[in-house]
Amino acid sequence: MPRPGEGGRPGAARRSGAPRLCTVTEVFDLTPRLRRVVFRSDDLVGVTSISPAQRVTLVLPQGSSFGPDGLESAEYTSARRRRRTYTLVDLDSTAGTAAVELVRHGSGVAGAWAERVRPGDEFVLSGPMGKFTIDPEHTAFLLIADETAVPALRQIVAALPEGATAEVHVEVADEAERVDLPSPAQVDVTWWLRSEHDGLTGELVGRLAPHLRTAGPGVTVWLAAEAEAVTTLRAHLLAEAGCERGRLDAVAYWRRGRAET
Repeated sequence: MPRPGEGGRPGAARRSGAPRLCTVTEVFDLTPRLRRVVFRSDDLVGVTSISPAQRVTLVLPQGSSFGPDGLESAEYTSARRRRRTYTLVDLDSTAGTAAVELVRHGSGVAGAWAERVRPGDEFVLSGPMGKFTIDPEHTAFLLIADETAVPALRQIVAALPEGATAEVHVEVADEAERVDLPSPAQVDVTWWLRSEHDGLTGELVGRLAPHLRTAGPGVTVWLAAEAEAVTTLRAHLLAEAGCERGRLDAVAYWRRGRAET
């Protein structure tokens, strides 16, 4: 069976949209709800990071692989319609290794896969993709995320310029979901725990407007969370806080009541 990207023009396996067959090498939990899946692929060798918030789409088998027919199988063709998008972390272009981190919620295609995945399992990845960049000349940042965006947030914080300042707000379930956010910048992190506040998962981000201290002109803003919460907070940042549209990146990582298609 041809490898992903083979059979076409030279270098096809390096295109961001080319399917890359990956093999899981390690699975472990960073927190009770955040599971890390480490993997390797020959098709990731030579692929370089394009953004600290870079994303990939995953096509996941119902079992441990798509079987001997691989990308030619009927299961893979069907599974492509149920692909899922995640942040790609720790990409090593020399070794061809990387990882994704999934919130364990126990339902849906990705939730079920996150519970059963084991070393040796295979899946298919396309990417990376993403446009968010950090201007080294910018010195003030406002970063806001819910738990689905924590992997991207951790990479962004680590890539901030030395000497910059960042106000960071993170919504997670409870104290056990806090993670380290090392950075060369001066970072002030507020953790918003749903165990201490009323509201559904993802709602706290949409209620943060009164708690933002540095939002305004000259501040670079990155906001990633549930779609309705992002819409609500983005409107406040632009209309009331005076944030500059060109310095605001607001991304809906998920939508309540709707699975990604």
